[in-house]
Amino acid sequence: MQIIRQTGSVPFPRTVVALGNFDGLHIAHMAIIKKCHDYARANGLKCGVLLFNEHTKRTIDNMSVPVITQENQKLNILSDADIDFVYMRDFDREFMRLTPERFVRRLMDILHCEAVCAGYDYRFGYKARGDAAMLEELCGRFGMTAIIIDEIDHNGVAIKSTAIRNFIEAGSVQHAASMLGRPFAIEGMVVKGKRNGRKLGFPTANVSYRENTLLPHNGVYAGYTYVRGNKYKSVINVGSNPTFNADRITIESYIPDFSEDIYNELIRVEFIKRLRGDKKFNSIDELKEQIKRDVEQAGKELV
Repeated sequence: MQIIRQTGSVPFPRTVVALGNFDGLHIAHMAIIKKCHDYARANGLKCGVLLFNEHTKRTIDNMSVPVITQENQKLNILSDADIDFVYMRDFDREFMRLTPERFVRRLMDILHCEAVCAGYDYRFGYKARGDAAMLEELCGRFGMTAIIIDEIDHNGVAIKSTAIRNFIEAGSVQHAASMLGRPFAIEGMVVKGKRNGRKLGFPTANVSYRENTLLPHNGVYAGYTYVRGNKYKSVINVGSNPTFNADRITIESYIPDFSEDIYNELIRVEFIKRLRGDKKFNSIDELKEQIKRDVEQAGKELV
C-alpha cells in the first residue's frame, strides 16, 4: 500500500476512491472500502482512500474530537484490506471552503478518480452543503461514477462513529467491538510511571497516549496486550489510581507471568470486557487482594 502525503496528484491514471472521516474504520466504513476495492478490481482501477490528518470537526468547529483510531492504526487496517494507496492531507481552511463542485473537481484533478464510494450520510463541501444525492449528481455531470452505500445497522442501531464513541466512553467496550468488527484498542509507547504496580507485586506497562485519544470509562478491563507480535492475556486499568492519589489518567496493562523489559517499545492493548469501576481502597493489602481477583476474573473472560 502506497501512502501519499499531500504531494500533488497521485501517480495512478485511473482510480476509485473511498470518501469519509473514517474514524474507527468500523463495519460500515469497511463496507464502503470493500465496495471501492471490488469496483477497482472489476474495472482495472487503483483503489484508494482519502484520509485527513485530523478530524474535520477540529477545523470546522474548532473542537477537539477524541479519535477512536490513530493514524498508524488506520494505516495498518487499510493495508490488511488490500488498498492500493492512501492519500493523506490536511483538512485546512482552504480545503474546507471548497464548494461541492470544486471539491469533486479536486478529486478528479489530484486523485484521478473515475469513481468514488461514500456512505448514505456523507457530507462534503463548504458548510457541508453537499450530500450523497449531490455527489451522485456532480459525478454524473463530470463523467464519474458515485457508489453510495446504504445504512448498515447492528441490532437496529445505525453503525456510526458517534455511537461507538459513546459506548467506549461509557465503558461498554463489547458493544463498541460489535460495531467496530474488532476489539477497541489503543497503541502507545511503554513509558515509566510511578511503579506502584511493581511495588505491589503486579508490574504494569504504562502505555502513553496522544491528547486526542479516546479513552474508555475509568475502570479495570479484561483484555489483551500485544508485544513484539505476541498476544498476552492482560488486566488493563484505566484511571487515576485513587488509592495512590494520582492526578492523571493512565493506561496500565498487567501481563501475568511476564517479566521482559519493554520500556520505549510500541505495544497495543485491546479492551475486551469491563470488570469493575475505579475504586479507592482503604489499604494496600485490600488493593492487592482485589488485583488478584481481577486477574482471576480476567482469565475466565479471555479465551
